[in-house]
Amino acid sequence: MAYLIPAIYDAALGVFGFALPLFLLDGSVDPVVMGSLLAMPALVQIIARIPAGLLAGRIGNVRGMLLGCAFTAASAALIVGSTPARLVAFVAIAQVLAGLGRASFWPANQAHLFETAGERIAAVIGPYNFFVTLGGITGPLSAGLLITLLGHRAPFWLLCLLALAAAALLLYRVAPRQALAATDTDYEAQTELATGSLRRVVSSPAIWLAGLLCVASVLPFVVTTSFYPVLLKSRGLAAASISLLVTVRSGSVALFSLLTGSGLHPNRRPLLVLVSVIAGATGLALIPLLSATAAGVLPMLLLGLCGGAMHNVQMAVAGEAVGRRDRALAMAVVGSVGNVAMALTPLAHGWLASQGRLEDAFGLTGLVLAAAGLIAWRWSLALRGAVPRADVVLPPPSPPG
Repeated sequence: MAYLIPAIYDAALGVFGFALPLFLLDGSVDPVVMGSLLAMPALVQIIARIPAGLLAGRIGNVRGMLLGCAFTAASAALIVGSTPARLVAFVAIAQVLAGLGRASFWPANQAHLFETAGERIAAVIGPYNFFVTLGGITGPLSAGLLITLLGHRAPFWLLCLLALAAAALLLYRVAPRQALAATDTDYEAQTELATGSLRRVVSSPAIWLAGLLCVASVLPFVVTTSFYPVLLKSRGLAAASISLLVTVRSGSVALFSLLTGSGLHPNRRPLLVLVSVIAGATGLALIPLLSATAAGVLPMLLLGLCGGAMHNVQMAVAGEAVGRRDRALAMAVVGSVGNVAMALTPLAHGWLASQGRLEDAFGLTGLVLAAAGLIAWRWSLALRGAVPRADVVLPPPSPPG
Protein backbone atom coordinates (compact mmCIF):
# COMPACT_ATOMS: atom_id res chain seq x y z
CA MET A 1 0.00 0.00 0.00
CA ALA A 2 2.94 2.36 0.57
CA TYR A 3 3.52 2.29 -3.20
CA LEU A 4 0.06 1.49 -4.62
CA ILE A 5 -1.93 4.39 -3.17
CA PRO A 6 0.41 7.19 -4.35
CA ALA A 7 0.77 5.36 -7.68
CA ILE A 8 -3.01 5.51 -8.19
CA TYR A 9 -3.07 9.15 -7.15
CA ASP A 10 -0.22 9.96 -9.54
CA ALA A 11 -2.12 8.16 -12.31
CA ALA A 12 -5.00 10.55 -11.63
CA LEU A 13 -2.63 13.52 -11.88
CA GLY A 14 -1.18 12.08 -15.10
CA VAL A 15 -4.67 12.09 -16.60
CA PHE A 16 -5.20 15.66 -15.42
CA GLY A 17 -1.85 16.97 -16.64
CA PHE A 18 -2.23 15.48 -20.11
CA ALA A 19 -5.95 16.04 -20.72
CA LEU A 20 -6.40 19.60 -19.46
CA PRO A 21 -4.19 21.50 -21.96
CA LEU A 22 -5.85 19.65 -24.87
CA PHE A 23 -9.30 20.23 -23.32
CA LEU A 24 -8.59 23.97 -23.16
CA LEU A 25 -7.14 23.99 -26.68
CA ASP A 26 -10.31 22.25 -27.91
CA GLY A 27 -12.32 25.00 -26.21
CA SER A 28 -10.33 27.69 -28.11
CA VAL A 29 -9.02 29.24 -24.91
CA ASP A 30 -6.52 32.07 -25.42
CA PRO A 31 -2.88 31.01 -24.77
CA VAL A 32 -2.37 33.61 -22.02
CA VAL A 33 -5.58 32.52 -20.28
CA MET A 34 -4.56 28.90 -20.75
CA GLY A 35 -1.20 29.55 -19.13
CA SER A 36 -2.90 31.27 -16.20
CA LEU A 37 -5.29 28.35 -15.71
CA LEU A 38 -2.50 25.77 -15.91
CA ALA A 39 -0.49 27.75 -13.33
CA MET A 40 -3.32 27.93 -10.80
CA PRO A 41 -2.72 24.63 -8.92
CA ALA A 42 0.89 25.58 -8.33
CA LEU A 43 -0.09 29.09 -7.19
CA VAL A 44 -2.58 27.58 -4.74
CA GLN A 45 0.04 25.16 -3.45
CA ILE A 46 2.53 27.95 -2.76
CA ILE A 47 0.01 29.29 -0.24
CA ALA A 48 -1.63 26.04 0.89
CA ARG A 49 1.23 23.56 1.27
CA ILE A 50 2.59 24.90 4.55
CA PRO A 51 -0.84 25.03 6.27
CA ALA A 52 -1.57 21.57 4.81
CA GLY A 53 1.71 20.22 6.19
CA LEU A 54 0.91 21.65 9.62
CA LEU A 55 -2.59 20.18 9.40
CA ALA A 56 -1.23 16.73 8.52
CA GLY A 57 1.02 16.90 11.55
CA ARG A 58 -2.04 17.60 13.68
CA ILE A 59 -4.75 15.33 12.24
CA GLY A 60 -2.51 12.54 10.93
CA ASN A 61 -1.03 11.78 7.53
CA VAL A 62 -3.82 9.37 6.52
CA ARG A 63 -6.47 12.03 7.02
CA GLY A 64 -4.31 14.49 5.11
CA MET A 65 -4.16 12.10 2.15
CA LEU A 66 -7.92 11.52 2.29
CA LEU A 67 -8.50 15.25 2.14
CA GLY A 68 -6.27 15.44 -0.93
CA CYS A 69 -8.22 12.69 -2.70
CA ALA A 70 -11.53 14.45 -1.97
CA PHE A 71 -10.36 17.77 -3.41
CA THR A 72 -8.98 16.04 -6.52
CA ALA A 73 -12.19 14.12 -7.20
CA ALA A 74 -14.22 17.31 -6.79
CA SER A 75 -12.00 19.17 -9.27
CA ALA A 76 -12.57 16.49 -11.91
CA ALA A 77 -16.34 16.55 -11.35
CA LEU A 78 -16.38 20.31 -11.91
CA ILE A 79 -14.61 20.03 -15.27
CA VAL A 80 -16.98 17.27 -16.38
CA GLY A 81 -19.92 19.51 -15.49
CA SER A 82 -18.56 22.64 -17.18
CA THR A 83 -20.44 24.35 -20.00
CA PRO A 84 -18.84 26.00 -23.07
CA ALA A 85 -20.15 29.42 -22.01
CA ARG A 86 -18.56 29.20 -18.56
CA LEU A 87 -15.64 26.94 -19.35
CA VAL A 88 -12.90 29.22 -17.99
CA ALA A 89 -14.76 29.89 -14.72
CA PHE A 90 -15.42 26.18 -14.09
CA VAL A 91 -11.82 25.21 -14.89
CA ALA A 92 -10.49 28.01 -12.65
CA ILE A 93 -12.46 26.72 -9.64
CA ALA A 94 -11.44 23.15 -10.50
CA GLN A 95 -7.79 24.17 -10.59
CA VAL A 96 -8.04 25.76 -7.15
CA LEU A 97 -9.46 22.47 -5.82
CA ALA A 98 -6.75 20.52 -7.66
CA GLY A 99 -4.08 22.66 -5.99
CA LEU A 100 -5.62 22.06 -2.57
CA GLY A 101 -5.71 18.34 -3.33
CA ARG A 102 -2.02 18.10 -4.20
CA ALA A 103 -1.05 20.36 -1.29
CA SER A 104 -2.90 18.03 1.09
CA PHE A 105 -1.88 14.67 -0.38
CA TRP A 106 1.84 14.77 -1.20
CA PRO A 107 3.41 16.15 2.02
CA ALA A 108 1.29 13.76 4.08
CA ASN A 109 2.09 10.82 1.80
CA GLN A 110 5.85 11.41 1.83
CA ALA A 111 5.88 11.90 5.61
CA HIS A 112 3.88 8.66 5.93
CA LEU A 113 6.51 6.88 3.82
CA PHE A 114 9.31 7.98 6.18
CA GLU A 115 7.26 6.83 9.19
CA THR A 116 6.47 3.39 7.82
CA ALA A 117 9.92 2.74 6.30
CA GLY A 118 11.89 3.75 9.41
CA GLU A 119 15.54 2.79 9.11
CA ARG A 120 14.98 1.39 5.61
CA ILE A 121 14.08 4.80 4.15
CA ALA A 122 17.28 5.28 2.10
CA ALA A 123 16.61 1.97 0.34
CA VAL A 124 12.90 2.73 -0.13
CA ILE A 125 12.96 6.17 -1.80
CA GLY A 126 14.08 4.87 -5.23
CA PRO A 127 11.51 2.05 -5.48
CA TYR A 128 8.80 4.40 -4.11
CA ASN A 129 9.42 6.95 -6.88
CA PHE A 130 9.69 4.12 -9.43
CA PHE A 131 6.26 2.66 -8.65
CA VAL A 132 4.61 6.05 -8.22
CA THR A 133 5.87 7.09 -11.65
CA LEU A 134 4.72 3.80 -13.16
CA GLY A 135 1.27 4.77 -11.94
CA GLY A 136 1.70 8.16 -13.55
CA ILE A 137 2.58 6.54 -16.87
CA THR A 138 -0.90 5.07 -17.16
CA GLY A 139 -2.46 8.55 -16.90
CA PRO A 140 -1.35 10.09 -20.23
CA LEU A 141 -1.80 6.77 -22.07
CA SER A 142 -5.34 6.33 -20.76
CA ALA A 143 -6.20 9.98 -21.35
CA GLY A 144 -4.92 9.92 -24.93
CA LEU A 145 -6.96 6.81 -25.71
CA LEU A 146 -10.12 8.19 -24.08
CA ILE A 147 -9.83 11.51 -25.94
CA THR A 148 -9.48 9.65 -29.24
CA LEU A 149 -12.46 7.36 -28.56
CA LEU A 150 -14.85 9.44 -26.45
CA GLY A 151 -13.83 13.10 -26.60
CA HIS A 152 -12.05 15.61 -24.41
CA ARG A 153 -14.27 15.30 -21.31
CA ALA A 154 -13.94 11.53 -20.92
CA PRO A 155 -10.54 11.52 -19.15
CA PHE A 156 -11.93 13.56 -16.26
CA TRP A 157 -14.38 10.79 -15.39
CA LEU A 158 -11.39 8.46 -15.09
CA LEU A 159 -9.57 11.06 -12.96
CA CYS A 160 -12.49 11.18 -10.54
CA LEU A 161 -12.63 7.39 -10.27
CA LEU A 162 -8.89 7.10 -9.61
CA ALA A 163 -9.00 9.69 -6.81
CA LEU A 164 -11.92 7.86 -5.20
CA ALA A 165 -10.10 4.51 -5.56
CA ALA A 166 -7.06 5.90 -3.73
CA ALA A 167 -9.35 7.20 -0.97
CA ALA A 168 -11.08 3.82 -0.68
CA LEU A 169 -7.76 2.02 -0.25
CA LEU A 170 -6.72 4.51 2.41
CA LEU A 171 -9.95 3.94 4.32
CA TYR A 172 -10.07 0.16 4.11
CA ARG A 173 -6.42 -0.91 4.04
CA VAL A 174 -4.33 1.78 5.75
CA ALA A 175 -6.53 3.58 8.29
CA PRO A 176 -7.62 0.42 10.20
CA ARG A 177 -3.95 -0.56 10.77
CA GLN A 178 -2.73 2.84 11.86
CA ALA A 179 -3.91 5.00 14.72
CA LEU A 180 -4.95 8.38 13.45
CA ALA A 181 -3.63 11.37 15.32
CA ALA A 182 -5.97 12.69 17.99
CA THR A 183 -7.12 16.28 17.63
CA ASP A 184 -5.92 18.48 20.45
CA THR A 185 -8.48 21.13 21.38
CA ASP A 186 -5.87 23.27 23.11
CA TYR A 187 -5.48 25.67 20.19
CA GLU A 188 -3.00 27.91 21.98
CA ALA A 189 -0.69 24.95 22.55
CA GLN A 190 -1.21 23.80 18.97
CA THR A 191 -0.30 27.25 17.65
CA GLU A 192 2.87 27.27 19.74
CA LEU A 193 3.82 23.81 18.47
CA ALA A 194 3.15 24.83 14.86
CA THR A 195 5.25 27.96 15.21
CA GLY A 196 8.14 25.99 16.66
CA SER A 197 7.87 23.38 13.91
CA LEU A 198 7.88 26.02 11.19
CA ARG A 199 10.88 27.76 12.77
CA ARG A 200 12.87 24.51 12.86
CA VAL A 201 12.05 23.69 9.25
CA VAL A 202 12.79 27.06 7.65
CA SER A 203 16.03 27.50 9.62
CA SER A 204 17.51 24.31 8.11
CA PRO A 205 19.85 25.00 5.14
CA ALA A 206 19.15 21.51 3.83
CA ILE A 207 15.46 22.37 3.38
CA TRP A 208 16.34 25.21 1.01
CA LEU A 209 18.76 22.96 -0.87
CA ALA A 210 15.90 20.48 -1.25
CA GLY A 211 13.75 23.36 -2.52
CA LEU A 212 16.25 24.15 -5.29
CA LEU A 213 16.42 20.46 -6.16
CA CYS A 214 12.62 20.47 -6.29
CA VAL A 215 12.68 23.34 -8.80
CA ALA A 216 15.05 21.38 -11.03
CA SER A 217 12.99 18.20 -10.71
CA VAL A 218 9.57 19.76 -11.44
CA LEU A 219 10.51 21.81 -14.51
CA PRO A 220 10.60 18.76 -16.85
CA PHE A 221 7.23 17.69 -15.46
CA VAL A 222 5.49 21.06 -15.79
CA VAL A 223 6.81 21.59 -19.32
CA THR A 224 5.53 18.23 -20.56
CA THR A 225 2.13 18.69 -18.87
CA SER A 226 1.45 22.25 -20.05
CA PHE A 227 2.64 23.65 -23.40
CA TYR A 228 4.59 20.67 -24.74
CA PRO A 229 1.33 18.97 -25.85
CA VAL A 230 0.24 22.32 -27.33
CA LEU A 231 3.47 22.51 -29.37
CA LEU A 232 3.02 18.96 -30.65
CA LYS A 233 -0.65 19.59 -31.47
CA SER A 234 0.36 22.65 -33.52
CA ARG A 235 2.75 20.41 -35.46
CA GLY A 236 -0.06 18.04 -36.42
CA LEU A 237 0.30 15.18 -33.93
CA ALA A 238 -2.80 13.33 -32.73
CA ALA A 239 -3.65 13.01 -29.03
CA ALA A 240 -2.65 9.34 -28.94
CA SER A 241 0.78 10.12 -30.42
CA ILE A 242 1.34 12.99 -27.99
CA SER A 243 0.42 10.75 -25.07
CA LEU A 244 3.03 8.20 -26.16
CA LEU A 245 5.79 10.82 -26.12
CA VAL A 246 4.71 12.13 -22.71
CA THR A 247 4.69 8.54 -21.48
CA VAL A 248 8.31 8.10 -22.59
CA ARG A 249 9.29 10.83 -20.13
CA SER A 250 7.27 9.19 -17.36
CA GLY A 251 8.84 5.82 -18.11
CA SER A 252 12.28 7.39 -18.04
CA VAL A 253 11.49 8.98 -14.65
CA ALA A 254 10.47 5.58 -13.31
CA LEU A 255 13.58 3.88 -14.64
CA PHE A 256 16.03 6.46 -13.33
CA SER A 257 14.22 6.72 -9.98
CA LEU A 258 15.08 3.06 -9.51
CA LEU A 259 18.59 3.16 -10.98
CA THR A 260 19.74 6.22 -9.02
CA GLY A 261 18.46 5.01 -5.65
CA SER A 262 21.95 3.69 -4.83
CA GLY A 263 23.43 7.16 -5.32
CA LEU A 264 21.62 8.79 -2.40
CA HIS A 265 24.50 8.69 0.07
CA PRO A 266 25.63 12.31 0.67
CA ASN A 267 29.05 11.64 -0.85
CA ARG A 268 27.50 10.61 -4.16
CA ARG A 269 24.75 13.20 -4.44
CA PRO A 270 26.75 16.07 -6.01
CA LEU A 271 27.72 13.97 -9.04
CA LEU A 272 24.15 12.72 -9.40
CA VAL A 273 22.83 16.29 -9.28
CA LEU A 274 25.37 17.52 -11.86
CA VAL A 275 24.59 14.73 -14.35
CA SER A 276 20.85 15.37 -13.89
CA VAL A 277 21.22 19.10 -14.52
CA ILE A 278 23.12 18.54 -17.76
CA ALA A 279 20.54 16.00 -18.94
CA GLY A 280 17.54 18.18 -18.07
CA ALA A 281 18.87 21.40 -19.64
CA THR A 282 19.91 19.52 -22.79
CA GLY A 283 16.52 17.82 -23.07
CA LEU A 284 14.64 21.11 -22.86
CA ALA A 285 16.89 22.72 -25.48
CA LEU A 286 16.25 19.79 -27.86
CA ILE A 287 12.45 19.88 -27.65
CA PRO A 288 11.87 22.46 -30.44
CA LEU A 289 14.46 20.79 -32.66
CA LEU A 290 13.34 17.17 -32.36
CA SER A 291 9.62 17.31 -31.52
CA ALA A 292 7.28 15.64 -34.01
CA THR A 293 10.16 13.52 -35.32
CA ALA A 294 11.26 9.98 -34.54
CA ALA A 295 14.09 11.47 -32.46
CA GLY A 296 11.52 13.23 -30.24
CA VAL A 297 11.93 10.48 -27.67
CA LEU A 298 15.48 11.66 -26.84
CA PRO A 299 14.46 14.88 -25.03
CA MET A 300 11.88 12.90 -23.08
CA LEU A 301 14.48 10.34 -21.98
CA LEU A 302 16.82 13.12 -20.82
CA LEU A 303 14.04 14.93 -18.95
CA GLY A 304 13.11 11.64 -17.28
CA LEU A 305 16.68 11.18 -16.05
CA CYS A 306 16.66 14.69 -14.61
CA GLY A 307 13.25 14.37 -12.93
CA GLY A 308 13.76 10.89 -11.50
CA ALA A 309 17.24 11.44 -10.07
CA MET A 310 16.57 14.94 -8.75
CA HIS A 311 13.38 13.90 -7.00
CA ASN A 312 15.19 11.04 -5.25
CA VAL A 313 17.87 13.40 -3.94
CA GLN A 314 15.29 16.03 -2.99
CA MET A 315 13.30 13.58 -0.85
CA ALA A 316 16.40 12.23 0.86
CA VAL A 317 17.74 15.70 1.68
CA ALA A 318 14.41 17.01 2.98
CA GLY A 319 13.63 13.88 5.00
CA GLU A 320 17.01 13.87 6.73
CA ALA A 321 16.89 17.56 7.62
CA VAL A 322 14.17 17.31 10.29
CA GLY A 323 12.71 14.94 12.85
CA ARG A 324 9.56 12.85 12.43
CA ARG A 325 7.09 15.43 13.80
CA ASP A 326 8.26 18.10 11.36
CA ARG A 327 8.53 15.90 8.28
CA ALA A 328 5.17 16.63 6.63
CA LEU A 329 5.79 20.34 7.08
CA ALA A 330 9.32 19.99 5.64
CA MET A 331 7.95 18.25 2.55
CA ALA A 332 5.34 21.01 2.26
CA VAL A 333 7.91 23.81 2.41
CA VAL A 334 10.11 22.12 -0.19
CA GLY A 335 7.09 21.57 -2.41
CA SER A 336 6.10 25.23 -2.08
CA VAL A 337 9.48 26.28 -3.46
CA GLY A 338 9.00 23.93 -6.40
CA ASN A 339 5.48 25.26 -6.93
CA VAL A 340 6.88 28.72 -7.61
CA ALA A 341 8.55 27.25 -10.70
CA MET A 342 5.42 25.26 -11.54
CA ALA A 343 3.34 28.45 -11.44
CA LEU A 344 5.68 30.75 -13.34
CA THR A 345 6.54 28.30 -16.14
CA PRO A 346 3.07 27.98 -17.75
CA LEU A 347 2.50 31.72 -17.28
CA ALA A 348 5.72 32.48 -19.16
CA HIS A 349 5.05 29.84 -21.81
CA GLY A 350 1.52 31.15 -22.34
CA TRP A 351 2.79 34.71 -22.84
CA LEU A 352 5.50 33.56 -25.24
CA ALA A 353 2.95 31.48 -27.15
CA SER A 354 0.72 34.57 -27.52
CA GLN A 355 3.73 36.35 -29.05
CA GLY A 356 4.38 33.51 -31.49
CA ARG A 357 7.53 32.45 -29.60
CA LEU A 358 6.46 29.18 -27.98
CA GLU A 359 9.52 27.36 -29.33
CA ASP A 360 11.81 29.80 -27.50
CA ALA A 361 10.14 28.97 -24.19
CA PHE A 362 11.73 25.54 -23.89
CA GLY A 363 15.32 26.74 -24.27
CA LEU A 364 14.72 29.56 -21.77
CA THR A 365 13.30 27.06 -19.28
CA GLY A 366 16.42 24.96 -19.80
CA LEU A 367 18.55 27.93 -18.74
CA VAL A 368 16.48 28.31 -15.56
CA LEU A 369 16.87 24.61 -14.80
CA ALA A 370 20.63 24.83 -15.37
CA ALA A 371 20.97 27.83 -13.03
CA ALA A 372 18.93 26.25 -10.22
CA GLY A 373 20.63 22.89 -10.65
CA LEU A 374 24.17 24.25 -10.65
CA ILE A 375 23.52 26.27 -7.49
CA ALA A 376 22.10 23.10 -5.89
CA TRP A 377 25.17 21.15 -7.02
CA ARG A 378 27.55 23.62 -5.37
CA TRP A 379 25.40 23.65 -2.24
CA SER A 380 25.26 19.86 -2.08
CA LEU A 381 29.08 19.81 -2.16
CA ALA A 382 29.11 22.11 0.86
CA LEU A 383 26.51 20.14 2.82
CA ARG A 384 27.57 16.57 2.02
CA GLY A 385 29.29 16.22 5.41
CA ALA A 386 26.22 17.32 7.37
CA VAL A 387 24.90 14.83 9.94
CA PRO A 388 21.30 13.67 9.30
CA ARG A 389 18.63 13.53 11.99
CA ALA A 390 19.01 10.67 14.45
CA ASP A 391 15.88 8.86 13.23
CA VAL A 392 17.24 8.57 9.67
CA VAL A 393 19.80 5.85 8.92
CA LEU A 394 21.80 6.10 5.70
CA PRO A 395 23.34 3.17 3.86
CA PRO A 396 27.14 3.03 3.63
CA PRO A 397 28.55 4.32 0.34
CA SER A 398 29.05 1.70 -2.32
CA PRO A 399 32.64 0.43 -2.64
CA PRO A 400 34.67 1.92 -5.53
CA GLY A 401 34.43 0.05 -8.80
